[in-house]
Amino acid sequence: MERREFLVRTATAVSATLLLESFRSDRYHFVGSVLAAGNGDGQKATLEQRFADFALAIRYEVLPAEVITSVKRVLLDTLGCAFGSVGSEPANIAETTIRKTFGDGNTATVIGYPRPATIEGALFVNGVLVRSLDMNDTYIGTEPLHPSEVIPAALALCEEQGRSGRDLIEAMVVGYEASMRVNDAISFIERGFHPLCAASYGIPLIAGKVWGLPKRALANAVGISGARGFTSFAVNSGAISMMKAMGLAATAADGVFATRLAAQGFTGPSGTLEWLASKMKPPKEEFAVDLELARYRLPRVAFKRFPVQIELQAVAEAGVLLAARIKGRAQDIRAITVETYPGIIERVADPPKFRPQTKGTADHSLPVCLAMALVDGDVTVSQFEHDRWRDLDVMALVDKTSVKPGESLIAKLPRGRGASVEIVLADGQSARETVEVPEGDALRPLARASLERKFMNFAVPVVGKAAGERVMSLVDGIEDLSNVQELTQELKGMGKQDPS
Repeated sequence: MERREFLVRTATAVSATLLLESFRSDRYHFVGSVLAAGNGDGQKATLEQRFADFALAIRYEVLPAEVITSVKRVLLDTLGCAFGSVGSEPANIAETTIRKTFGDGNTATVIGYPRPATIEGALFVNGVLVRSLDMNDTYIGTEPLHPSEVIPAALALCEEQGRSGRDLIEAMVVGYEASMRVNDAISFIERGFHPLCAASYGIPLIAGKVWGLPKRALANAVGISGARGFTSFAVNSGAISMMKAMGLAATAADGVFATRLAAQGFTGPSGTLEWLASKMKPPKEEFAVDLELARYRLPRVAFKRFPVQIELQAVAEAGVLLAARIKGRAQDIRAITVETYPGIIERVADPPKFRPQTKGTADHSLPVCLAMALVDGDVTVSQFEHDRWRDLDVMALVDKTSVKPGESLIAKLPRGRGASVEIVLADGQSARETVEVPEGDALRPLARASLERKFMNFAVPVVGKAAGERVMSLVDGIEDLSNVQELTQELKGMGKQDPS
């Protein structure tokens, strides 16, 4: 039995406090918790306690090589996505507002901006930066999840504490794996919530891991965060607003706050996920979260080639292939028929997606993204920044697009993200492209050269070529960094610059 658990079990009074260790910066003392005090004799461990055990068991020394390699890939991709959003309206608003909300701290870097911030302030802005372009990685469990949105929390917390690169790797693995395993266990969308709710279980584990909290404080933090972490799927419905970029960032700030409370002895509930499974329709029987360490999900994360919703990657790729075949004859297209999966159609081809009013809706619109691919031969960030999706030639193709379930795709890959696109030209000729597995999928990984090119395209306008290359080198050797601040100091900038 570990000394900490022994002390917990032999405590003589509920009100007694147990000094276990202190923060290096805040000098907090970790106070004993009543609710999550451990699974004593004859008591079954709660899911919150099992999450705590899971986080404490993850150590760099026992991580498989493919998991460490995956961490480096997702970190580089995520930093690139953040650089790409520097100077955007959502990011600028967030960067200004955090100082009024969280104060003028100087402990954590705001990516691409000159002024540091508090932990909560930095992770909020950086979370908005990571999500804004819609190019960050995706994990498909019961539904699409963007686990990279937990990285800003891990980065800010490790920076503030002066943690090593290996500590950052552990924190990232904890946050990714916990969030993805919740995503595997239950569908939030079916119950009216956003998949990002899964991160309300990953974020407190990151904070507790970095801060060195004991098991019962970790369990309480998970309980508090999990009970509060319900975000409505209205965020991604209809006309999509800027809030799409801040959903998980707000959850992360709340999760860190929950962990601060738990560190001081604030107790939290247990059974929050079980409550969701049993009380919210549709009820789910035999609910369980797989917390076996050996079954890592990180190597199964998908990357995006195009700045659009993950389920549109195959559609955009098919459109690019067709554009190359018709060689500039997009204006001759008479009809476009898309076949894909019913769930995808519901999310990205519902009526509002045929007449988007915001960028956030446009990059989640199947007909719009396909039309831009057919007209321009690609789908890029610049198209969305300059409202290309509003142009008459794009909207003319949108009006010619119909979408239906693809029976052959459903039969072959019922949980896939493939699509088949057929175009008919004015002269009666037709052409079809089917992409069953889009480039960037775990089954068809994004090549290292493509990943580097994506990163540098976003980083150079913000920090310059030399600094961008330096960041790539530091990420490649992240396990050798004695202090994460060596990396974060390279992430500062003065906003987006002219790369020329």
